[in-house]
Amino acid sequence: MPAVIDKALDFIGGMNTSVSEPQSMDESTAKGMLKYLKELGVPASADDVTTRGVQEGWDTGFTNKVAGWAEKIESGRHIVIKNPEYFSSYMREQLRELV
Repeated sequence: MPAVIDKALDFIGGMNTSVSEPQSMDESTAKGMLKYLKELGVPASADDVTTRGVQEGWDTGFTNKVAGWAEKIESGRHIVIKNPEYFSSYMREQLRELV
Protein backbone atom coordinates (compact mmCIF):
# COMPACT_ATOMS: atom_id res chain seq x y z
CA MET A 1 0.00 0.00 0.00
CA PRO A 2 1.40 3.44 -0.90
CA ALA A 3 2.55 5.52 2.07
CA VAL A 4 0.04 8.28 1.26
CA ILE A 5 -2.90 5.86 1.58
CA ASP A 6 -1.41 4.44 4.77
CA LYS A 7 -1.17 7.98 6.22
CA ALA A 8 -4.75 8.81 5.22
CA LEU A 9 -5.97 5.64 6.93
CA ASP A 10 -3.94 6.65 10.01
CA PHE A 11 -5.90 9.92 10.06
CA ILE A 12 -9.18 8.04 9.70
CA GLY A 13 -8.09 5.62 12.43
CA GLY A 14 -7.76 8.62 14.75
CA MET A 15 -11.48 9.27 14.43
CA ASN A 16 -14.12 7.66 16.61
CA THR A 17 -14.09 4.32 14.78
CA SER A 18 -16.03 2.55 17.53
CA VAL A 19 -19.40 3.82 16.26
CA SER A 20 -21.26 2.45 13.27
CA GLU A 21 -22.25 5.90 11.98
CA PRO A 22 -19.37 8.42 11.68
CA GLN A 23 -19.96 11.85 13.22
CA SER A 24 -20.63 14.65 10.72
CA MET A 25 -17.15 16.13 11.14
CA ASP A 26 -15.49 12.72 10.69
CA GLU A 27 -17.64 11.96 7.65
CA SER A 28 -16.69 15.20 5.93
CA THR A 29 -13.03 14.75 6.81
CA ALA A 30 -12.90 11.16 5.57
CA LYS A 31 -14.73 11.96 2.33
CA GLY A 32 -12.49 14.97 1.71
CA MET A 33 -9.40 12.88 2.33
CA LEU A 34 -10.53 10.07 0.03
CA LYS A 35 -11.41 12.57 -2.69
CA TYR A 36 -8.02 14.27 -2.31
CA LEU A 37 -6.22 10.92 -2.66
CA LYS A 38 -7.97 10.43 -6.00
CA GLU A 39 -6.96 13.95 -7.06
CA LEU A 40 -3.36 13.05 -6.20
CA GLY A 41 -3.66 10.00 -8.46
CA VAL A 42 -3.49 7.50 -5.60
CA PRO A 43 -7.09 6.55 -4.78
CA ALA A 44 -7.76 4.38 -1.74
CA SER A 45 -9.78 1.28 -2.53
CA ALA A 46 -12.60 -0.22 -0.51
CA ASP A 47 -10.26 -3.15 0.15
CA ASP A 48 -7.59 -0.81 1.58
CA VAL A 49 -10.15 0.63 4.00
CA THR A 50 -11.67 -2.74 4.92
CA THR A 51 -8.28 -4.33 5.56
CA ARG A 52 -7.24 -1.48 7.86
CA GLY A 53 -10.60 -1.47 9.63
CA VAL A 54 -10.38 -5.18 10.38
CA GLN A 55 -6.73 -4.92 11.49
CA GLU A 56 -7.49 -2.08 13.89
CA GLY A 57 -10.85 -3.31 15.14
CA TRP A 58 -12.97 -0.49 13.74
CA ASP A 59 -16.73 -0.92 14.09
CA THR A 60 -18.03 -2.93 11.12
CA GLY A 61 -20.61 -0.27 10.23
CA PHE A 62 -17.98 2.49 10.33
CA THR A 63 -15.62 0.43 8.16
CA ASN A 64 -18.34 -0.39 5.64
CA LYS A 65 -19.40 3.28 5.41
CA VAL A 66 -15.86 4.51 4.74
CA ALA A 67 -15.17 1.63 2.33
CA GLY A 68 -18.35 2.54 0.44
CA TRP A 69 -17.20 6.14 0.09
CA ALA A 70 -13.79 4.96 -1.12
CA GLU A 71 -15.45 2.75 -3.73
CA LYS A 72 -17.69 5.59 -4.98
CA ILE A 73 -14.81 8.05 -5.21
CA GLU A 74 -12.42 5.56 -6.83
CA SER A 75 -15.02 4.77 -9.51
CA GLY A 76 -15.60 8.48 -10.20
CA ARG A 77 -19.14 8.68 -8.85
CA HIS A 78 -20.36 11.88 -7.20
CA ILE A 79 -20.16 12.17 -3.43
CA VAL A 80 -21.49 15.00 -1.25
CA ILE A 81 -19.16 16.53 1.33
CA LYS A 82 -21.36 18.59 3.64
CA ASN A 83 -18.54 20.40 5.48
CA PRO A 84 -15.41 20.38 3.29
CA GLU A 85 -13.62 22.75 5.67
CA TYR A 86 -13.10 19.87 8.13
CA PHE A 87 -10.48 18.34 5.83
CA SER A 88 -7.69 20.65 6.96
CA SER A 89 -4.79 22.14 5.05
CA TYR A 90 -2.49 20.38 7.52
CA MET A 91 -3.84 17.00 6.42
CA ARG A 92 -3.53 18.00 2.75
CA GLU A 93 0.12 18.97 3.25
CA GLN A 94 0.90 15.76 5.11
CA LEU A 95 -0.60 13.65 2.32
CA ARG A 96 0.88 15.69 -0.54
CA GLU A 97 4.38 15.23 0.90
CA LEU A 98 4.05 11.45 0.55
CA VAL A 99 3.18 11.39 -3.16
